[in-house]
Order: sequence, then structure tokens, then C-alpha cells
Amino acid sequence: MTPPFVHLSVRSVYSLREGAIRLDELAARTRALGMHAVALTDRDSLAGAVRFTQACRAYGVRPIYGVRLTVGDEGPPPEACGRDPYWIAPSATPRGGPSSLSSMKDPTADRFTITLIAQDARGYENLCRLISAAHHRGERGDPCATVADVSAHSDGVIVLLGPESDVGRFIHRKKMDAARVALTRWLEIFGFRRTVVEVRTWLEEGDRGRVQRALGLADETGVRAVATNGARALTTADGFLCDVLDAMRKLVPLAEHHRDNRNHEATLKSPEEIDALFGWRPQLLVESYRIAEECTFSLGLGVIQVPRYPMPDGLPQRSLNELLAKCCHEGLERRGMARTQKVQRLLDAELQMCARLGFAGYFLTVADIVRRIKARGIRSACRGSAAGSLICYLMNISEVDPVEHNLVFERFMNPYRTHELPDIDLDVESARREEVYTDILTHFQTARPEGATEGPPSGGRRSPREYAEGIRVACVAMVDTYRARGAIREVGKALGFPEGEVADVAKSFPHINASSIREAMDHLPELKRSALHRRQLDMLFGVAERLGGFPRHLALHPSGILIAPDDLLTRTPMERSANGFRMSQFDKDDVEALGLLKLDVIGIRMLSSMTHATAEVKRATGEQIDLDAIPRDDPATFDLMRSSRTLGCFQIESPGQRELLGKLQPEKWKDLIVDISLFRPGPVQSDMIGPYLSRRGAWARAVYAHPVMREFLRETFGVIVYHEQVMRAISAVTGVDLGKADEVRRALEDKDALPDIRRWFFEMGRINQWRDAEIEPVWHEVCSFAAFGFCKAHAAAFAVPTYQSAWLKANHPAAFYAGILTHEPGMYPRRALLDDARHEGIAILPLDINRSQPQYSIELVHGAADGEGAPAEGRGRDPYWIAPSATPRALPSGSRKRGPSEPSSGDPASSARTKQDQLSEGAYPYGVRIGLMHVEGISDAEISSVLAARARTAFTGLVDFCRRTRVSRPVVESLIHAGGLDAFGGRRDMLLFVNELWDKKEPKPEVLQQELRMREPVTSFGLRGYSEAEKVRAEVEVTGMDVSRHIVSFYGDVLRALGVTRADRLRSRRQNARVMIAGVKVASQTPAVRSGQRIIFVTLDDGTALSDATIFESVQEHCAWTVFHSWLLVVRGTLRKTGAGRGGVSINCERAWNLADLAKQHREGTLDVDVLWTEGVEEIEAAEAERRRNRGKPAPVPAHEHAARAIPMPARAVPSDGAADAPRKLWHASGGSAGA
Repeated sequence: MTPPFVHLSVRSVYSLREGAIRLDELAARTRALGMHAVALTDRDSLAGAVRFTQACRAYGVRPIYGVRLTVGDEGPPPEACGRDPYWIAPSATPRGGPSSLSSMKDPTADRFTITLIAQDARGYENLCRLISAAHHRGERGDPCATVADVSAHSDGVIVLLGPESDVGRFIHRKKMDAARVALTRWLEIFGFRRTVVEVRTWLEEGDRGRVQRALGLADETGVRAVATNGARALTTADGFLCDVLDAMRKLVPLAEHHRDNRNHEATLKSPEEIDALFGWRPQLLVESYRIAEECTFSLGLGVIQVPRYPMPDGLPQRSLNELLAKCCHEGLERRGMARTQKVQRLLDAELQMCARLGFAGYFLTVADIVRRIKARGIRSACRGSAAGSLICYLMNISEVDPVEHNLVFERFMNPYRTHELPDIDLDVESARREEVYTDILTHFQTARPEGATEGPPSGGRRSPREYAEGIRVACVAMVDTYRARGAIREVGKALGFPEGEVADVAKSFPHINASSIREAMDHLPELKRSALHRRQLDMLFGVAERLGGFPRHLALHPSGILIAPDDLLTRTPMERSANGFRMSQFDKDDVEALGLLKLDVIGIRMLSSMTHATAEVKRATGEQIDLDAIPRDDPATFDLMRSSRTLGCFQIESPGQRELLGKLQPEKWKDLIVDISLFRPGPVQSDMIGPYLSRRGAWARAVYAHPVMREFLRETFGVIVYHEQVMRAISAVTGVDLGKADEVRRALEDKDALPDIRRWFFEMGRINQWRDAEIEPVWHEVCSFAAFGFCKAHAAAFAVPTYQSAWLKANHPAAFYAGILTHEPGMYPRRALLDDARHEGIAILPLDINRSQPQYSIELVHGAADGEGAPAEGRGRDPYWIAPSATPRALPSGSRKRGPSEPSSGDPASSARTKQDQLSEGAYPYGVRIGLMHVEGISDAEISSVLAARARTAFTGLVDFCRRTRVSRPVVESLIHAGGLDAFGGRRDMLLFVNELWDKKEPKPEVLQQELRMREPVTSFGLRGYSEAEKVRAEVEVTGMDVSRHIVSFYGDVLRALGVTRADRLRSRRQNARVMIAGVKVASQTPAVRSGQRIIFVTLDDGTALSDATIFESVQEHCAWTVFHSWLLVVRGTLRKTGAGRGGVSINCERAWNLADLAKQHREGTLDVDVLWTEGVEEIEAAEAERRRNRGKPAPVPAHEHAARAIPMPARAVPSDGAADAPRKLWHASGGSAGA
């Protein structure tokens, strides 16, 4: 009979680039092999502990928690390294000090690994503390604990001394005396019952001798011995993957001498296989089972742990409910709300539910955080369903009045969901997010006992004694898993492929999971036509695919803050994030499963943009703007929205949103809430938009499934848009309360559960005196829209910053653009925002070392008709499209911002907008000055140097600038190159003079003295000035923007030859007309749409306006590669107009070309315009005719991208036939977009 056996040494994928076992597979295989328990012992990590627990529960396996801990020499304490000692929070003094082993230490064994296993809760806590100590003492990514750390935290822990331990290494070298001394030290720390010698054999040379020597030492000292297999793969089939992981971790090519072991035996073997290895001593297997039985700790999941709130004057925690009620009643007075019966009823109901669920401390803690954020002058907003809470409104957490908007508290906090905390998300200025993190981590740092008073109000360093109280706040981790591009790059390097070739292969893929590589190659047109199907890449793709879902590294979650009622180190290990924040090793799903409070503090760039805009208004005009107090019925703001001129505004700037605004024509605040709710994936996919617009525009009659539905569907003309409406419908029919109705709403998302829910719905309706004929239409509405609606409270919360940003654009446009150009909050790059500013009549002022601020700023423009920054057409210049005919070979490329003085030509006067009551003719009086912050290579210290020198007196010349600042030579050259010193001479002259002036880092003293003796240094060498093309290229290279002239203007001849239609004239063309558009790519997106198709949306900028093209699957084979891998595009397709008047315009793409390629053909006389206009037309028209014949199967309805911002991804165009490559990023791309 095979002895019982349990694996006590297993490394999963959370042993980064080392283990290859997924946690669900580990639990499943353990169960399949007949073992009742398994230990997880990842390297210096417990990051997988929660998922491990969940997987084991699913398969009926008992989890055992352990760690393979790296231990090294005694190093300096954390304080000596400038680090806070809170990582360990020592709770015990070492029982064993340094032993005599130190004198016998093998110099080659500076570090070793021991396996530690938790017996009980105390042991698990000590594992957390030891892992935290290791990460705090070592460098990030290279943790290392000390023996003293282990000694201080050994209670409840079993140590396994295996081949990688100090004992094992001495045994391997046959230094048995040293091994005995080392073992004695561990016995002093852990004692005989918790010190175990670990033996294993991977059938490698010398294994049997090592095992016998280790067992001999154990027998001699009376220490227990146990068999393990050091598993890091499920089966030998994953052995090669493990070898690749080793090479990736070591950053070396795969080779025999780089392998950690010589075979692939480190697998999760069955008890029978282990018995075959150690059957000659079965006690080794039995001991593993006994140790497993000694480990009784299980990680508790699902128990809510509300943070303690420090009560004033030492009041007990039970007084929290009274304190919350008191604060809310004070809030009624502060908000000026009348104590109506409805308000009092709602408030009482919320307070009673908080008291019943024990959440008073949660609300008080969040309110305290919001108060501290606002006290620092940082803009903050509440998002999500929390806006439906009257408590949140009265505690100043939210600025949305739930009574006014008829919101539902149960959508936020449900008495039936006792296993999860209500979710409050806080938006803060992105530029000051780390300041908020620091304040929270400091203020809520220590865990105080009940009755303790609050600590220092503004934080500051805590004393070591306070650290001993425990740490109750930390940032949440984010597990960054392998995506296709990263996996291909790392695996390719490990397999020895040339780095450049691997990079090109990786960039061909969109941002998809690594496990989807081959699927993408089989289905995506841009990949099917590539050379990626070569057989020599099969191994690369095969290994890279296996990494799908493997953790790559732990990063700081962009918003999560973890707050516990007591010491977090009893639950989670800590490590340092890349920017030095204290970070749990658990991610957001883990901490929620543990029942801990995760507060999302989300950095929103639009909030920073608005703060910058209001600061600029105050600086330039003296006007103090309180955005929270502006009127919410401003005519100019709603006129801006109705005209769809909302590019740059929060939530309403995307092509689809601008199109929807043009159709919806909002007139009041509530219309904005509807607009935000409709433009979400659910409403788009379920086609709520069409019926709503038809009924709102009186083209169709509002229809209600039952008269009772009119009460809560009147505001949306009978169309279910909000989750709250679904809840009220369910409640009205079944008679259940809104809490239960929300539970039913959630369950409706499970299609398999629909029959049971329908049966329940009808039964409850009958009990509630409804007839089946009345229930049926309501059920149909609820069933159809429940899974697709949007939370009204969330939309109402979003409407606040949305309206505020639109108000700024309508009333203070120059300051608005200064804000968004500085912080770039939306989906469009700065060059598109700069063009939009010009279209709105805002002057763009060039980079100037005597005027430019670090960020974008506003200035009063004097004599706009003649001075700098006047609109191009106002100075008699032709628009871009009648621009110079020659297309320069050295085309300006790339872009991220703009710079020089005169806004370029091609901005038609008809498209420019002006501020109401301030502009009837001419330019807006304030312009936007380009900032220093985005000059290529400039540092904060260099900017400070410029500002400090300029504060004393303005710069008078190049020499003066170099003498009085600490700006490096490359930055000086960049400033000259981009025109920042144009007032002092020609650019080529000054660049040549810099060569004479500079010696490495400092100007030559003799040259400086010679020049400084001159009143006006002569720096003219008679060199010719920059051409127009050279100026634009310089602007793009240095600032990322084509400021003085639009890039497309250089292609005037070829665009006229092609018959391209300007973006600002598309609306004048007839519906379904075949047209060509062209421009610089601004954004590409591949979102989920209603039809389920993969649809590509691309936005182009031609200098007159933005144009949007939709690329359906049927033509992607011809277009996708070009769209993703080019930055200058020509698109041919049919015109699609939506809405009346100022509604949307887009192009259904048929073909796309690289504009640079067509320009080259035009120069060479080989451009065949007729072919471009007719290519593929016959097939497209035949397919359309076939579609019309099959009207029973409706054609897919294109739906624009959802309102979430496009994720900015680095992208580099592929040069074609000598076309200039983009030196700076010009566009934003969503995750589904291929290309660099």
C-alpha cells in the first residue's frame, strides 16, 4: 500500500518567471491524484494565497500556506538604509542570536533559501511579516531576509531545510560539520518539532548521495525528515517552458549551462511516483502527511472587516452610529435642504441600514479622507452608485443630490449583500494623486486600540513605537499578466532570436492576451496577410501562448487603497512599489475576497486640467472661479454641447458621443445624465439609443408596458435606460423591496437563470394582484434591458465634471485649452487639441524662453489682427489645402504638441468658434502659450533654472541664457531648433555658435568672456534660415506638435489630384456619396459593438476638422494593416450622415492608403487616380446588393466606441518607400489596435 503523501514544496506562476503551475490546475491535479491537501510555497511571495484558497475550495482540497524565503547576511537595519521600519513591526525578540556558524561561513553561500510553512494564524502572520521584511531590506525585485528576521517571527512556523538551504548546501559540498552547526542554529530558533530536513531527488547525478547524507544528519540529531519534489510544473511536458522561464528570469539565452536543473522532474508527482523514489524509507512520505495535518490555518474569506474610526474624546466604537447621524443632520443644514417628510424618511432608512450592517465607520472614514483631500486644495469627486446615497451627499463625499435626481440607495448599499462592502470611488486630480496617497498612508498608518484618540492631523513620520502598533493602510497591488507583445519579446530573447526582428513581430499584434496569439493570426486580416505564419516562428508563438495569464510582475494598482480595522500584516505581506509606496501583495479581487475595505482613489486628468484652467484665469484676470457653484443652466454651455463642439470635454469628446450630442440636443442638466448613460456598451449593444431619440424627437410615441411604469419611465420616454428603473419595475410587479429587486436585476445577467426568474416573477406578480397579461409586457422589458442599462447615480456623478469642463470651454476657452494641453485628459493627442483650439478662434503662441511657463499658460493677445497668434485666414494666408504644392522629401514627422508663433493656415473662418458676448469678429483676446514641460529631454531642474534666472531679468541673448541657467547642451539645441530663441538670431547660426560656446557640459570660459564683453553678441554666420518644412519637423521633433503649419499642408498637390474632400466640408456632401478623406491619424479603436463584429474606428485630422472612418470586417483584409501601421492616411468610402443640422458625419471605409506612398507616386508620375477610386467597388456593390436581398437577416449596425477613454499606447509608424517615420507619438490607440 502506498503511504499517504502531501506536496509541501510547490512553486506556482506567482514565483515569477520560475513556476509554471496555475493555481486552479494545481488544485485540480492534487484532487485527481488523490491527495487531500497541498502547500503553496512561492518564492518570497504570498501573492497567490487568496486565489489558491479559492481554487482549493472549489476542488475540495485543503490549502497549506508557505513560502520559499530568501535569506542572506545580516544587513543594516531599514532605518540605516533610509527606509521606514514599519515593514516588519516586530512583535517578538529573537530567541537565538548569531551562532558560531558565522566564523565558518562559506564565502560562496551568501544567500540561501528555506521553506517556511504556517501551522496556524500566528504562523501565517509571521510569514507575512517575514516576506515584508525581505522585500523591505532587499532592493525591489531582489528581496532578502536575515536570520534575525526569521528568528523574530518563527512562532507557528515549520521550517523545511532543503537542498537550497544553508544546511543543504553544506551537505552538497560534504561539509558535514558546517551542516551540523547550521542545523543547530535553526533548532535554536524553531525547536525539534518545527525543524525538518527536506530531501528530494530529481534523478540527477549525485542526488542519492546527497539524500543519504541529509538523512544521516537528521537521524544523528533526531530531527524529522520529509520527502518533497520541489514541484514547479504539473507534468514533464512543461519542462521546456520552465527552462525558458529560467532564461527569461536570468536575462540570458537558453543554453545548457544556464539551466537550473538537468531534467524535467520537478513536477507534481503522484504519491505512487514519490513512493517509487523513496519507497525504501516510507516514513519520508508519512511525515509529509503528518506535517500537513499540523497545519490547520485557513485564510478566512468573505468576512467584512470595517475599518475602525478614531472616536473623538475617547468615545467607544459603539457610538459611531450616533456620530454618523449627527454629521448627517449637520449636513442638512450645510446643504440647505428642507427637512421634508421624504428627505427625513430616506435619511432614517439609510442610517438604520448602516447601523444594521455596521458600516458607520466606513462612511466616517471615507468622509474624513475627502475632507483631508479638499483641505489640501485638491479637486475631488465621487463616482459610481455611491452618488445615490443621501449620506454621501450630506457628508460632502458626493456632490449629487439623490433626492433631486430620484436615485436609489439600494443600488449602492444592499441589505442582502452582507458579504461585500458598498463601493465608494473617489476621483482626484491625477497630478496630485501621489500626494493624496501619501496623506492617506500617513494619516491612517497605525492601528490604534479602541478608545484611542486620533493622531497627527496632517501625517508626518511616525516613531518606531507607533509602528509596533501595526499598519492598517497600504496600496493595493495589480497583477500585470503577460500580453502577446510582452510575451513574444521576452520569449524571443530567451530563444536567441534577433532583438530587432522579435520587436517587429511583437508590434504586429494588437494588445491582446498572450493566449490569443494564434487565434489572432487566424482571424485578424492585418495578421493573416503578414509573414508571421513562417514555421520558424512556431516555437516562439507556442511558448509565448503558454504564458497567457502568467503574472509578469506586481505593480501598484492605479487607484486602490486598502484600509483595515487593525494590523494588515496579520493578513497580507507588503512590498515596496516602484515609486516607494507601501503595497500589499494582494490585488483588488483578493482584498475584496478577504472582506477588506478597498477605497478607489482614482487620478483623473480632467480634474487636474480644470484646476489648471481656473488657476490660469485667476492669474491672468484675477477672477476666482468656483466650479462647484457655477449655474447648471448656462446657455453657452448647452449651445456648445448641442453643436457637438465638445472635443476635450470629459466623457463627451469621442466621435460617437459628439454624434449623439448632435442628435440628442441637450437642453438641461438631466439631458446630460441621459446622454452619458446611453453612450455605454450595454445601451449601445441593446439598441436603446434609437428608440429613445425617436421618442424624444416626437418621431415615435412613448410606449409604456403598463401604466405603473409611466411613473419611473416618463423621464426617458418609456425606454429603460437606468438600473434604477429596472429595480423599480421589478419591485412594482413583485412587491419586493428595492434591495431584493436589485438582487434580481443582477441575476438577470445570467441567461441560464432566466427561466427560474421568470417563473418567480410571474408567481410574485399574481400574489401582488397582477394578471399574466399585464406581467408579460413588463417582463419582456425587464428581461430585455436589465443587463444593458446603466447606473443613473453613476451617470449623475459623471455629469458634474462633464458639465464643468464644457462650461470652461464655453466661457473660458483659452484657459480650458491650457488645462487640457497640460494634462492631456482625453482620448485625443495634443496636436488634435491644438487644432481644435484654433478652430475655436484661440491664438497659439510659440515656445519662448522669456515667456513660456513650465505648463501651458494663457496670455492676453494684443492686436490679434496683426500680431502673433492671429488666425491664419485673418492674415490673408491660404488654408492648408491651397498650400505650397511641393511635397518635401524631408517631411516633418511625428507629433505630440506644437509650438511656434503663428497658427497654421487651413483653419476655415467658418469653422472657428468664439466666446459668447466677447467675440463677434476677430480672435478671442487670450491665447495659449506653449509650455516648456514638453520640450524633448528637458528636466524639472532645468525648467527651474530657467524660471529662477528669468525672474531676475529677461534673457537678452543666447550667451546670456547659457550663462545664467543650468540647461544642458542638448536641451539648448532643442530650444533653438524649435524656435524658442528665435528673438536672438537665426536657428542655424545659433546652433553653430553653440558648438563654439560649449565644451561638453559647460560653456568655454574664454568664449563666454569674449562674448560677454560685447553689448550685443554677434552670432550671425550668414547661414540660411529654416524652410517651412524644416520648421515644422523641428517643432514635431522637439515638442511633438506641428505648430507653425499643419503637416497635411505639405501634401496639397497630391490631395487635390486625388479629389480629397476637406473634413469641414463633408456635411455638404450628399448621403452615401463616395468620397476620399485624408489626414494625420489621431486615434484608432476596436471596441465591442452591438453586432459582435470586430470594427475599427479611426479618426483623422486634416487641419480643418476631424473626420471619422468606420472599417467593417468585410474590408479589413484590404485596410487594417495600413490603418494600424501608418500615421498619414487616405481613406475612401461612402458618406454616412446622422441627425439633422449639426449631426454626425462618418465614412464607411472601403479602402485605405498610406498618404506618403501616394505622394511619392505623385512626384514620380506613377499615381493612377482612377484605379484608387474604382478599386474594389464592384465587389463592394455586389455584396451590398446581396445584403439587400437578405433583409430577413439585418445588417450589422455600426456603433461607435464606448465612452471609456482610448488607452494611449506607444506607436511607431512603419516607413514605406522612403516616407518619413514619425519621431514622436501622433495618435492614441485602443488595446485592439495593432501597430507600434
